[in-house]
Amino acid sequence: MKESLITVIVTLVLSFTAQGQTPEEQFYSHLAHMSSEIKTLKGSFTQTKEFGALDVKVVSKGTFRYARNNEMRFDYTVPRVMSIVVNGNTVQIISGEKTTTYSWKGQKNAMAGIARIMNHCMKGQLHDLRTGYDLDYQNTGKNHKVTVRHLKDDPEDVFESIELLFNGDRYALEEMVICERSGYVTTYVFSGLTVELVR
Repeated sequence: MKESLITVIVTLVLSFTAQGQTPEEQFYSHLAHMSSEIKTLKGSFTQTKEFGALDVKVVSKGTFRYARNNEMRFDYTVPRVMSIVVNGNTVQIISGEKTTTYSWKGQKNAMAGIARIMNHCMKGQLHDLRTGYDLDYQNTGKNHKVTVRHLKDDPEDVFESIELLFNGDRYALEEMVICERSGYVTTYVFSGLTVELVR
């Protein structure tokens, strides 16, 4: 009963706040609220990397986990075992006995760009990326789509755009498409989400 009352109050507050906001502003506001209630999030992912000119497609699978104010990690299980861990401002790539660690701040490679955007995304702070990126929001009716591009064209930047597809009701990230300058397109599809809320 107590939780139901809290849900009603939160819904009313959000509906009053939404009045006078554009659909884009409503999306970022709701995303920030929903994300603020997440303590941990885990599930599975399928990654498909393709290069159109060569008609090459590589599929990888694994699990991911996000812990608020702690870390975000991708544990690959197919076709090979490896992990990518984002913790604070660092990215660790763990493969067998070897661990490579580097700061993603100031880096212009694809991994750093993805880590930066995913970090803001999971915290519900996607709108804060506007200082360095152009964010194009669309409501497809079923989903919310945000396309992220660099504000300034720099040949050293690896990716051209990152497309984020959120569930229309739960605001959960369901798909991420990374288009690199090299012609590679990497698609992540997330499924089997399990959420632990902040109490």
